[in-house]
Amino acid sequence: MSDTQSIETLKAEVEALKAEKLEELKAQAEQRKQDEEEAELKRQLNDLKAGRIPGETTGAAPSRTEQIKDLDTARVRLWAYGLGAYLTGPIFPGIIAARTKEWMPFWIGLGAGVICLPFAAIDLGFLSSLPATGVAVAAQASKTNKKRQQYAVLMPEQADSKMMKLMDF
Repeated sequence: MSDTQSIETLKAEVEALKAEKLEELKAQAEQRKQDEEEAELKRQLNDLKAGRIPGETTGAAPSRTEQIKDLDTARVRLWAYGLGAYLTGPIFPGIIAARTKEWMPFWIGLGAGVICLPFAAIDLGFLSSLPATGVAVAAQASKTNKKRQQYAVLMPEQADSKMMKLMDF
């Protein structure tokens, strides 16, 4: 056997081994893809069994300052917010917005109050302030309930308790 024939034979063997290895790697990649899909379907099934929306990302745990901000929002007593918004106009909602860093309900209520302002002359503001108060309370209730659900809190007192534990009192 000559050198060129042995080189050609070796090249053919190398090509055959490459093709064989390539097929093996493709099979492994396909198996890995199927395993990942199966694991994802199992996660979705577990989420459904736990009452969560599948694929809903929980993300990384919020930082301590974010937890304090969220619990501050969950602590808002909506009856007091509504009474304060009715009696003081934008003052009490502004205080709550500054404390919770949730300014959208404040701005929504203020906008509704400005729209209702021309009607205040008719009833001295007794009834015309109700739409602004109602809209502001509804917006704050939406934010508050979202944070309460996020932290599995039903009442503001539970949020107070979690806040105290978080702040190491």
